[in-house]
Amino acid sequence: MKKEPTTFGLSHEKLARLWGVGDDASADRAEPTEDQRQGEALRDQLAAALPLDPTISATLPEALSHVLEEFHPLPDSSVGSLLLDPHTEPAVVGQIKDRYRAKAESCTGALERQAATAIYYAAIAYALVFQENSWFRENRITTFSYGQLEAHFSQLLGIRWLTPDLVRLFERAQAICREKAKASPP
Repeated sequence: MKKEPTTFGLSHEKLARLWGVGDDASADRAEPTEDQRQGEALRDQLAAALPLDPTISATLPEALSHVLEEFHPLPDSSVGSLLLDPHTEPAVVGQIKDRYRAKAESCTGALERQAATAIYYAAIAYALVFQENSWFRENRITTFSYGQLEAHFSQLLGIRWLTPDLVRLFERAQAICREKAKASPP
């Protein structure tokens, strides 16, 4: 079988320039920006499984805590997927809110704390969007008023490192809060 030329008649110089195109791009890349690092920290936390309740894991021997981490009660469910699934159980959303509030309060690093805070508010936004009747009538998920929540969601929407899914969730929750705040007496 006769071999066909694979360079389509390009000279050695043209081939060298073509191969060098990618080299220039990687050399010009600067360090990631603060927004890129923050976005990565958020995506990492959203991709993680729901952390175990710290009060339970603190009372268990270390070996047993490790076993519980391995055999997670919600397999194949990341925090991000739970916050985007309209069928997530209210108790699970409450756990996400509580655990990420605690995480935000205990984090020493700013990137991790800000990401945990965004997830804490995402759990509240989820409750507003998907479970508003249950969470805001029977068992309040938060003591914030609709006006306060609208302000918090507005601040969050000004952040450039949020994922597009969280932006949509916060936008929907903000609209609900705006509507509820207008309807309720001051």
